[in-house]
Amino acid sequence: MTANIEKKREVSVIHLIFSIIYWSLTLATVMLIFLLSSDNAVDSANFTYIFVEIINGMAGKQVVDNSTLREIGHMLEFGCLAFLTFMAFDNTNKISYQTSYAESPMKILQSDNEMNIILTLWFTILNAFFDEYHQLFVAGRDGTILDVGIDCIGIIVVLLIIRIIFTISLKARGKKEVRYQV
Repeated sequence: MTANIEKKREVSVIHLIFSIIYWSLTLATVMLIFLLSSDNAVDSANFTYIFVEIINGMAGKQVVDNSTLREIGHMLEFGCLAFLTFMAFDNTNKISYQTSYAESPMKILQSDNEMNIILTLWFTILNAFFDEYHQLFVAGRDGTILDVGIDCIGIIVVLLIIRIIFTISLKARGKKEVRYQV
């Protein structure tokens, strides 16, 4: 019985709940991206055209065209996926100290933040490749490596922002990043 009480104290319920929420949102975003990629070329162009009309109508002039908005959409959707994935990995790592990267026998990088960023990069870039591969089988659509690059821009920008905010936050609190002893 004492061992069970000890184990319960080692688990952060808040991080467990946030982990479940962020992983659910991450998977929902992956499914949304898949659904948007499943539209044929005509339906997809019509969907984007609605937003082009709204944006240009609000601006009172032509400020964006269909292809530019599609590229911005790619960056935004994969930027959102990167943020949600990072938060999911971060909260999962904080559920228990015993399961954190710091306790792992294999330390690829020197901090939990760096590890979360690398895992997020892998997960989101693989999703970008999968999304483009999937589009090869959709009528009128084609998967291109250029679109993967555009997706990666959104991913990298979000992860850079996260890293900068993390660093500024630590400095503001007078702390240094916890580094692993390799």
